[in-house]
Amino acid sequence: MPKNSSAKIPKRFLLVRTDRVGDTILTLPAVTALRENYPNAFISYLAQDYTVPLIEKYEGIDLLLTYEPEGIHSGWKGLFRLSNQLENLNFDVVLLFYPRPELALALWLAKIPVRIGTGFRWYSFLMNKLIFEHRKNCEKHESEYNLSLLDSLLHNQTSKPEYKFKKWTPETWWKEFSKELNFNDYAIVHAGSGDSAPNLNASQYILIIQLLLKNTNWTVLLTGISEEEKLVSELANSFPKERVKKVTGRFSLAELFSVIRNSSLLISSSTGPLHLANAAGTPLLGFFCPAKPHTSVRWGPYNQQEWVVSPKINEPETCQLKKCHYGGCLQKLTELEITEVLCNQRLKELKT
Repeated sequence: MPKNSSAKIPKRFLLVRTDRVGDTILTLPAVTALRENYPNAFISYLAQDYTVPLIEKYEGIDLLLTYEPEGIHSGWKGLFRLSNQLENLNFDVVLLFYPRPELALALWLAKIPVRIGTGFRWYSFLMNKLIFEHRKNCEKHESEYNLSLLDSLLHNQTSKPEYKFKKWTPETWWKEFSKELNFNDYAIVHAGSGDSAPNLNASQYILIIQLLLKNTNWTVLLTGISEEEKLVSELANSFPKERVKKVTGRFSLAELFSVIRNSSLLISSSTGPLHLANAAGTPLLGFFCPAKPHTSVRWGPYNQQEWVVSPKINEPETCQLKKCHYGGCLQKLTELEITEVLCNQRLKELKT
């Protein structure tokens, strides 16, 4: 608790974030801030099973718990199983970053003394320390909203997210992959978006690949999940395989993070890999809708906001992703605009 507080100092913390990769990444600076203020505390993190291999690479977490809503934690029996598991771990404080009624109920049933979460949900009464911030207003970055949940706990207040991943050690698969690339530098183009935010179209990504091949000697890796194989194949078809390589579905999440860590540049729209690149300090170029809720003010790469590109439009108050006023606002970006920002700005900056 804050300095000069007479309250019992908490020793066991639980952080809960159970949604997508990018959202989970943006919560990790809360671990760093908490560890800095409570160096001897026991810190646990509850996450979806598919994000666990990535979180294992992060410093400061003593116990990583897996949330399986489609498995052992499904239904009422699963909810009670989860609450019993958490109760047995004797947490003093829990922070619920991704509010869901079933999770809030499980935390309440676990009898965790301090339960911190949003005050704007109908089930907020299940928490007992409420945070009143409307994230939908997009007044600050998502990682800053996450840090706000820690305000009552921190001795040294911080508003700037910091990442601390464990030191990376090359593995056997990496050595083989490096040979495959002839030990060349490479850029990553991640064209999929999971339909969670506006995206460039295939023609624009093809232009980006052409510009990379023309202006660098890098290999270009086309990443994506297995469901994006059709899109990635469409992008790769016009280019020589020795320069443009499809790697969709090839890497585990932890391996993909290593590939991103060692990349010369990552290009994407608003995606999890973009946040992975920012967290790792990898240079990037991101394309974002300027309107809420997709604006880079909230969802952009926190440390590289200067490398966000948005179309100049008469901005609507909010973006209707499925009913865009412009038929896809990122398609408003012209070939000239993309060439200018990639070749005359981003690549030029990386060469200096």
